[in-house]
Amino acid sequence: MIDLRPATDKDKPFLVDLQRDAYRAVVLEQFGAWDDDFQAAHFEEKWQAQNYRIIERDGKRIGAIWTSREPNHLWLREIQIASTYRNRGTGSELIQALIDEARASGLPLRLRVLTANRAKALYERLGFRTTGMHENTHYWMEYSHSPVS
Repeated sequence: MIDLRPATDKDKPFLVDLQRDAYRAVVLEQFGAWDDDFQAAHFEEKWQAQNYRIIERDGKRIGAIWTSREPNHLWLREIQIASTYRNRGTGSELIQALIDEARASGLPLRLRVLTANRAKALYERLGFRTTGMHENTHYWMEYSHSPVS
């Protein structure tokens, strides 16, 4: 069973390690380098928002998710699953729950994903469509309940 709980200061070292685990390979592939100082500063910016929830399975931390409700959409800002727990359906289950929440709210669910990130295929399988690009580094994607024209 998956449980979500708010992240606390005690989770911060786990989240820093999780960011490296989740992004290092894709950042190296896409940008050619991983800068620890830049990544630490980027993490601190995200941490200040204080919206992370810890994903637990059987009482063990296995990932994190960061979402927000905006005036005209739900936003999946980030989902990270530790590499040893990937490909077990956890990410799909959590994203499907967000899709259900968006549907119940009558809002689209949006996200952005690095162009080199293989997670894009997961999002497409779950019904997201690419709606644009951000600085040629990220795809904007959306799950919308209204018919695509």
